Amino acid sequence: MPLPTPLSPERLRDLVLLYLAVGYGGDDSLATAEHDAIVELAQKWAPGQGRYDTEAIVDTAAVATRSGLGPTIDEIVRALRPALLPGHRQRVLSDLAHVARADGVLTIAEASMIRRIRSAWGHA
Repeated sequence: MPLPTPLSPERLRDLVLLYLAVGYGGDDSLATAEHDAIVELAQKWAPGQGRYDTEAIVDTAAVATRSGLGPTIDEIVRALRPALLPGHRQRVLSDLAHVARADGVLTIAEASMIRRIRSAWGHA
Protein backbone atom coordinates (compact mmCIF):
# COMPACT_ATOMS: atom_id res chain seq x y z
CA MET A 1 0.00 0.00 0.00
CA PRO A 2 1.65 3.26 -1.05
CA LEU A 3 1.86 6.11 1.42
CA PRO A 4 -0.61 8.95 0.80
CA THR A 5 2.14 11.38 1.86
CA PRO A 6 5.62 10.82 3.26
CA LEU A 7 5.87 10.65 7.03
CA SER A 8 6.78 13.85 8.83
CA PRO A 9 10.36 13.95 10.13
CA GLU A 10 9.08 13.43 13.68
CA ARG A 11 6.98 10.39 12.76
CA LEU A 12 9.85 8.96 10.67
CA ARG A 13 12.07 9.29 13.73
CA ASP A 14 9.40 7.51 15.79
CA LEU A 15 9.23 4.73 13.22
CA VAL A 16 13.01 4.34 13.31
CA LEU A 17 12.90 4.23 17.12
CA LEU A 18 10.32 1.43 16.87
CA TYR A 19 12.55 -0.50 14.46
CA LEU A 20 15.49 0.02 16.81
CA ALA A 21 13.48 -1.20 19.80
CA VAL A 22 13.05 -4.51 18.03
CA GLY A 23 16.63 -4.56 16.73
CA TYR A 24 18.10 -3.97 20.18
CA GLY A 25 15.36 -5.92 21.96
CA GLY A 26 16.81 -9.36 21.72
CA ASP A 27 20.32 -8.84 22.99
CA ASP A 28 20.86 -5.11 23.62
CA SER A 29 23.05 -4.89 20.53
CA LEU A 30 22.35 -3.97 16.94
CA ALA A 31 23.88 -6.23 14.31
CA THR A 32 25.09 -4.65 11.08
CA ALA A 33 22.39 -6.58 9.21
CA GLU A 34 19.72 -5.10 11.50
CA HIS A 35 21.10 -1.58 11.06
CA ASP A 36 21.16 -1.97 7.29
CA ALA A 37 17.61 -3.36 7.28
CA ILE A 38 16.40 -0.40 9.35
CA VAL A 39 18.02 2.11 6.98
CA GLU A 40 16.51 0.32 3.97
CA LEU A 41 13.03 0.19 5.50
CA ALA A 42 13.13 3.79 6.75
CA GLN A 43 14.19 4.89 3.26
CA LYS A 44 10.96 3.41 1.87
CA TRP A 45 8.94 5.56 4.29
CA ALA A 46 10.80 8.71 3.19
CA PRO A 47 10.76 8.71 -0.60
CA GLY A 48 13.01 11.37 -2.05
CA GLN A 49 15.22 11.52 1.02
CA GLY A 50 18.84 10.58 0.42
CA ARG A 51 20.29 7.44 1.95
CA TYR A 52 22.89 9.52 3.83
CA ASP A 53 20.11 11.52 5.50
CA THR A 54 18.23 8.35 6.39
CA GLU A 55 21.38 6.78 7.85
CA ALA A 56 21.91 9.93 9.93
CA ILE A 57 18.37 9.63 11.35
CA VAL A 58 18.94 5.95 12.17
CA ASP A 59 22.34 6.57 13.74
CA THR A 60 21.10 9.51 15.81
CA ALA A 61 18.10 7.50 17.00
CA ALA A 62 20.40 4.57 17.83
CA VAL A 63 22.52 6.80 20.07
CA ALA A 64 19.37 8.03 21.83
CA THR A 65 18.16 4.45 22.24
CA ARG A 66 21.46 3.26 23.72
CA SER A 67 21.48 6.28 26.04
CA GLY A 68 17.95 5.59 27.25
CA LEU A 69 16.77 8.98 25.98
CA GLY A 70 13.61 9.66 24.06
CA PRO A 71 10.07 8.39 24.19
CA THR A 72 8.96 5.02 25.49
CA ILE A 73 7.72 2.31 23.17
CA ASP A 74 4.16 2.97 24.31
CA GLU A 75 4.52 6.68 23.53
CA ILE A 76 5.92 5.88 20.08
CA VAL A 77 3.13 3.43 19.30
CA ARG A 78 0.50 5.98 20.37
CA ALA A 79 2.12 8.74 18.27
CA LEU A 80 2.34 6.57 15.15
CA ARG A 81 -1.18 5.13 15.31
CA PRO A 82 -3.01 8.23 13.94
CA ALA A 83 -0.20 8.94 11.47
CA LEU A 84 -0.62 5.55 9.76
CA LEU A 85 -3.60 3.96 8.07
CA PRO A 86 -4.39 0.39 9.18
CA GLY A 87 -2.68 -1.02 6.09
CA HIS A 88 0.40 1.04 6.84
CA ARG A 89 0.44 -0.18 10.44
CA GLN A 90 0.33 -3.73 9.07
CA ARG A 91 3.29 -2.83 6.84
CA VAL A 92 5.19 -1.58 9.90
CA LEU A 93 4.50 -4.87 11.68
CA SER A 94 5.89 -6.72 8.66
CA ASP A 95 8.90 -4.39 8.67
CA LEU A 96 9.47 -5.15 12.35
CA ALA A 97 9.52 -8.87 11.62
CA HIS A 98 12.07 -8.19 8.87
CA VAL A 99 14.29 -6.25 11.31
CA ALA A 100 13.98 -9.00 13.92
CA ARG A 101 15.10 -11.66 11.45
CA ALA A 102 17.79 -9.57 9.73
CA ASP A 103 20.60 -11.03 11.84
CA GLY A 104 19.36 -14.58 11.27
CA VAL A 105 17.90 -14.95 14.76
CA LEU A 106 14.40 -14.18 15.96
CA THR A 107 14.54 -13.95 19.74
CA ILE A 108 11.67 -14.34 22.16
CA ALA A 109 12.16 -10.71 23.24
CA GLU A 110 11.90 -9.49 19.62
CA ALA A 111 8.77 -11.56 18.99
CA SER A 112 7.25 -10.32 22.26
CA MET A 113 7.92 -6.70 21.31
CA ILE A 114 6.23 -7.17 17.93
CA ARG A 115 3.23 -8.85 19.60
CA ARG A 116 3.01 -5.95 22.07
CA ILE A 117 2.96 -3.40 19.24
CA ARG A 118 0.43 -5.45 17.24
CA SER A 119 -1.83 -5.62 20.28
CA ALA A 120 -1.54 -1.88 20.97
CA TRP A 121 -2.61 -1.19 17.38
CA GLY A 122 -5.53 -3.59 17.65
CA HIS A 123 -4.23 -6.18 15.17
CA ALA A 124 -5.04 -9.80 15.98
